[in-house]
Amino acid sequence: MASSATSYLTHLVEGLQGQYGTVGLYAAVQRLFVGFGFVGGPGSCVIDAPFGKFGTWKRFAVHGDIGWMLMEIVSPLAFLYGLSLPLNTSSSSFLSFAPFRIVSAFRALPLARQVLAGAYLVHYANRSVISSIRNPGRARMNIIIPLLSALFNLANGGTIGVWLAGGIPQTGQAVAKSGLRDAGWAKPLFFLGAVMWAAGLCSNIYHDEVLYNIKREKQAKEKKGKGKESSSPKDRYSIPQGGLYRFVSHPSYSSEWFEWLGFLFATFALAPGPVPPTPVSSLIPSLSLKALPSPLKPLKGWYLQPPALFLWQEIGAMLPRARSGHAWYRKTFGKEWEEKGAKWIVFPGVY
Repeated sequence: MASSATSYLTHLVEGLQGQYGTVGLYAAVQRLFVGFGFVGGPGSCVIDAPFGKFGTWKRFAVHGDIGWMLMEIVSPLAFLYGLSLPLNTSSSSFLSFAPFRIVSAFRALPLARQVLAGAYLVHYANRSVISSIRNPGRARMNIIIPLLSALFNLANGGTIGVWLAGGIPQTGQAVAKSGLRDAGWAKPLFFLGAVMWAAGLCSNIYHDEVLYNIKREKQAKEKKGKGKESSSPKDRYSIPQGGLYRFVSHPSYSSEWFEWLGFLFATFALAPGPVPPTPVSSLIPSLSLKALPSPLKPLKGWYLQPPALFLWQEIGAMLPRARSGHAWYRKTFGKEWEEKGAKWIVFPGVY
């Protein structure tokens, strides 16, 4: 049993080192994400990530906005890089960077994949740069947050990029123009997913802006006063009002989950299916998945593909934080929260 576990870990390390090419690296990270899901979610139930309302770890703290922007911008950069990587199963280096290869890889994608790639980049343009500019000022965060988040975003963005491209840019052969399955349900499902994504993004931006406005009002009051920031949570925070805040205390979270659920739905309509379920070797004759050791063969099942893993990881990490935030509001504002606050945390009528 011990030798089997050692062999498994050895193959994962070899995959991460590039000894089995981009497919081996992809499969290794895919498995690590699955394992992280069994640790990250439960861990978030025990320890609140030290930033925002829970940023009590003052040592090794970094600037909130700069730390946030740097850790989040890793994801779209890794995504573009992964999008441009050719699929292979032999030893390869992942350090070469060629901007022209990214552009040509994007242009080679069928329309549906271009739409999803654009959606991913729009989300992270807002999350990394625009939200950092719009936010009146994030609290300082412990350096462990940007470091771990950057590592997660590197792996997540890279694997989604590799998966979404599916080896198509390197085939040199035409794929169906739209890139959708030849089935009556494909276009409606893709359209539904795209609408859900757009609605989730708009809702996420709107409810983030509600919180930003609260910060702006607090800062304006401080400037009119003595100019010294109050240490009282009730002076620094307010109960958010409007939109979905009438129903849940963390609509930004549920909006983002809805956004990525739509993205996931849209991917079900893609053709050929990203590797797997449709073996990419049918498009790239030189690629043989049989040569890979078992731990480095890409996992099958829609629920184990990068878009699904990303959604599961988000819910697992953010749901415990939403629960803690809801309890924090109740404890901080007491009776006022009972009168003005949301009854539910993220899902109206459910939780």
